[in-house]
Amino acid sequence: MTGVETCALPIFLFSLSFGLSWAKALVIVLITLSAAVVLLEAAFIYMAQVVRSAVYPVKMVVEMGSLQGFREACEHGAHMVTELLKAEAAVVAWVDEELEELEPVAAVGFPQRWLKLAPRISLEEGEFREIVQDGQIALKPASDREPWFSPFGESYSVTYVPLVSRDKGIGVLAILGDSETANLRDRRLLGAIGVAIGPTLDNARLYDEEKMRAERLQQLAQMRSDFLITVSHELRTPLTSIKTSAEMLQEEDRSPADSPQSRLITNIVRGANRLSTLIADLVSMARLDSSQQELNLAPVGTGEMVSATSTLIYPLIQAKGQTLDLHFGTPGPKVMADQRRFEQILVNLLANANRFTPPGGRITVEVREEGSDVVIAVSDTGPGIPEDEREVIFQPFYRGKTGSQRSVSGMGMGLAIAKSLAELHGGRIWVESGEGGSTFCLAIRRYEEPAAEPVEARSE
Repeated sequence: MTGVETCALPIFLFSLSFGLSWAKALVIVLITLSAAVVLLEAAFIYMAQVVRSAVYPVKMVVEMGSLQGFREACEHGAHMVTELLKAEAAVVAWVDEELEELEPVAAVGFPQRWLKLAPRISLEEGEFREIVQDGQIALKPASDREPWFSPFGESYSVTYVPLVSRDKGIGVLAILGDSETANLRDRRLLGAIGVAIGPTLDNARLYDEEKMRAERLQQLAQMRSDFLITVSHELRTPLTSIKTSAEMLQEEDRSPADSPQSRLITNIVRGANRLSTLIADLVSMARLDSSQQELNLAPVGTGEMVSATSTLIYPLIQAKGQTLDLHFGTPGPKVMADQRRFEQILVNLLANANRFTPPGGRITVEVREEGSDVVIAVSDTGPGIPEDEREVIFQPFYRGKTGSQRSVSGMGMGLAIAKSLAELHGGRIWVESGEGGSTFCLAIRRYEEPAAEPVEARSE
């Protein structure tokens, strides 16, 4: 059977079934086939639109999500829009909430200097307010009244797509194309792009703001550190002279200890020593803030360091009639630390306990192992610390809210320095407190001795 006969057979059967002539049957079959072709084409176009609506936004989000800068992300988004939608030009504009204006932040298809001279669009105008606030896609010709695309001529049209993030209009994507650019009439696709890239651009903007804020805070911290170091340096020279002169007077003074002259000299020496301590604290805090502190790490026994610092602080404890209990072995578990800096942490914790423990009170130091950490706990029988202050007490210059806390001498630097040095060692400090006193805990990873390499027996 030939091809013609194969095609004619269905038509012959169709005509016999309905009592039609060959000519009418042929016309009906041709019309049916034409309708089927049209339906298939429409289905193909619809499926292509669905695929574009799903693929294009995802592709843009993936590529733009790897960019951290806001303007870089906007420029890349504008380029992708013109490429994917085959548009002539595109503008990404952002909402300035204070001025209630749309500010162009990226553009493609314009002269190089256009973006610097591009006019802003007031959101008081009804059409653009509806685009941004109501999330409506708008299509308008590039006429003389169009603020950005008027030089292209009325043969082009502009589609304004709202950019949405967190259910709020944050900007507009304006796309220029001619009448043959079918993608610019696909509202499903354009809406999907606006909803998809809006949060991506908003996140990039927030990242830029946080980065600028962090850089500003870092600059301020550096300025504060430089100021403290400079002031401390300028104070040290005259203070050293005052302290040296007062100590010489004290050595040569032959008057009774309770005489006015002896008391005045003693007060000068005590005040000079106090100022020296405060200046040293300021310098330590400034260097920690400016990351100028360097550690000389080595394995050190915690028991040895606690013993050394306890001996240093013991005269102050004895002067207030306090009791010092030590619970640790010597040398104790080892940690990787800068011994001088680590002992400074312990001195500050012990000095804090001595300062807030009343006369006749008790201070306890315990060294214990918890998992892979070594914990050094310094407990006192002081007034305790309210729960809402257990974090802020580690901030510089904080001295507490209650009268009993603020009446104790000091600048509130000791715990802040201890916390910074502990974190510099990779450790942490926290406080546990109740009515019977407080316990400051210092945790740092235990040092593990490297395993000895096995000695291979030599064969003779």
